[in-house]
Amino acid sequence: MTTYNVISADSHVIEPPNLWVDYIEPEFKDRAPHCVQENGYDVFKCDGGVELIQVGGLSAAGVPSDQLQGPGTYAKINPGAWDPTPRLDEMAADGVQAEVLYPSIALRMFAIVDPRYQLACFRAYNAWMVDFVKAHPDRFRGIGLVPIEDMGVAATEVRRCREQGLSGVAISVNPSEDRTYDDPLFDPLWSAAQDSGLPISLHILTARKYKPDAGIDKLANTITQAIHIQHALVRMIFSGVLHRFPGLTVISAENDIGWAAHLLERMDYIFERRRASLPKDVPWDLAPSDLFRRSVHLTFMRDRAGVVARDAIGVDNIMWASDYPHTDSTWPNSQKMIERLCEGIPDEDRHKIVMANAARMYAFN
Repeated sequence: MTTYNVISADSHVIEPPNLWVDYIEPEFKDRAPHCVQENGYDVFKCDGGVELIQVGGLSAAGVPSDQLQGPGTYAKINPGAWDPTPRLDEMAADGVQAEVLYPSIALRMFAIVDPRYQLACFRAYNAWMVDFVKAHPDRFRGIGLVPIEDMGVAATEVRRCREQGLSGVAISVNPSEDRTYDDPLFDPLWSAAQDSGLPISLHILTARKYKPDAGIDKLANTITQAIHIQHALVRMIFSGVLHRFPGLTVISAENDIGWAAHLLERMDYIFERRRASLPKDVPWDLAPSDLFRRSVHLTFMRDRAGVVARDAIGVDNIMWASDYPHTDSTWPNSQKMIERLCEGIPDEDRHKIVMANAARMYAFN
């Protein structure tokens, strides 16, 4: 029986080169995303012109900043990035006993515009993740991918993920320029997630429309990217989504946490000051901060400000993550990072942040 001291609530796999070739439905075999060699690098290609994040940009955990490279190759990646058994040794080197696993290459596949092709790509990934988790079910929990164009399809895929043994689902952090998650159109998705008991994750890098950036724009967008999750959550709270679906759990994944303390204070102020403009069809028996703490949980890697503000956010709602094997990962120095983050806080709070909250959310027992 595994003893858990540290659980990463947001780690990643690097999808193997042949994942979609091997797992995609026969109808889409000739369009399967695949890996090719270009200029000595391993590069993923995806039908429809979607620009995927490449292997080297996703797998530089532990690499010094002055040695970071571009595209990269699978030969230079730790094998645990796609193979569950050697991954256990890589986790042990970091003092992490269990992980909740998200994709890497597939994060940008939310930008695929052909809905049938996107669904096939997501189902292939989900099937592969099911097999990955099965190898060591006491150590891994898998997050499936769900499209959001057709709510009947979305609800069906949520139920499929549950039936196949996945522990949560991820959707785009923002649905489109002209649709938001407060639209009642999304109610079948929320209902399916609530009924299935699967948390819904809004992870960075999952926008439906990707706009390339560079230079200062890229730095500014990277630093301020949490604005997307804040906007989504505020709309879900003030529109009544979390009232209508009290059993729905939403995960803010890899968006940090310090901003949440101010967001809760600001929402409650607007709630009290501008009651006359609140939607009339929402009962408002709970303040926005109460709804947030009941339904929203957040992952972070390095955010001392958020840990200091844990009481304002809700210490039961925040979960540490290593982000392994991504470039921003705390691996192989996660224990030092945890010590720095949790310096001076009660042991009970530390226990919740680095293990117990994730264990409860994802049924590690």
